Amino acid sequence: VVQGFSRVMEYGNMWHACEEAHAKEPAGTKVSNRWQGELTIYAQKLCQKYPLAQDEINKWYNICMVQFPLYVKWWEGHKDVVERTPLMQEEVFHVPYTLPSGRVVWLRGKFDSVDLLEQGTKRRRISLKENKSKGDVDESRMQRQLKMDFQTLVYMIALQEMIKQDGLL
Repeated sequence: VVQGFSRVMEYGNMWHACEEAHAKEPAGTKVSNRWQGELTIYAQKLCQKYPLAQDEINKWYNICMVQFPLYVKWWEGHKDVVERTPLMQEEVFHVPYTLPSGRVVWLRGKFDSVDLLEQGTKRRRISLKENKSKGDVDESRMQRQLKMDFQTLVYMIALQEMIKQDGLL
């Protein structure tokens, strides 16, 4: 089955290309333009794969080019970022999980960020940060999604299993 260009899926993939390039930057360094290069490469591949959707690909490429630097700037001064130690960024996982029936399923995905948060010297906790990037904002839809986001719930279970099974932290 040949499927056409999906703006929702591919905008998210464009965003992840930017996130992955940005995550490779050493902590405390000035943000480079590496993310722009990675985004451009990804968009070029999309144009080759979907030659009839080049205008649509270009539209979402440009939206990402505008939104991503604003996103980085907003987060760089946010207390949740300043007071954290990144443990995993843009990390792929593939974790076995045993259902109550005894059947084993594999939870797969990619964490946006898993961080160690320290509050004073006594309180340490692990935080899962899962970004939901949208090229167009539908506030009511986002509020509904955030009430019960299946993807993030699966990611939380996978992280708990990694901690339990592998002594991750």
